[in-house]
Amino acid sequence: MSKPAPGLLDTNVFIHSLTNDRYSEECRAFIGRVETGEISVQLELCVLHELTYVYPRYIKQITRSELSTILLSVIEWPGVAIDYRDAVRLGLGMWGRTPGLGFVDAYLIAKSITQDSPVFTKNVREFRRLGALVPDFLP
Repeated sequence: MSKPAPGLLDTNVFIHSLTNDRYSEECRAFIGRVETGEISVQLELCVLHELTYVYPRYIKQITRSELSTILLSVIEWPGVAIDYRDAVRLGLGMWGRTPGLGFVDAYLIAKSITQDSPVFTKNVREFRRLGALVPDFLP
């Protein structure tokens, strides 16, 4: 019998873990169990993207670089499964150290680099500068 797929982790579990409401303790304990690998979850890219917006609302004065470091550690927790881990890792690092670069753009650039795939964009100069493969014109 195969092991069941990990459950999908929603952004609100992280949000409640950052607050002091009626769900905080339960969410902090759950996240602790994910961090140790006692519980396995699937972390979707869209949730990671939401966290780039949510964390600064709850942790005032957090820098993009600090948030990138936090999220990089989350994707390495033993209980976290995430698709395209290498691209996510590279994209989060790039996003954390490149002011003005959007999370999705950083991920597309990272995926281009890790999978040797072109990115069809009109933001050619920045994508190429950061290492993406960008055709000279759209086909």
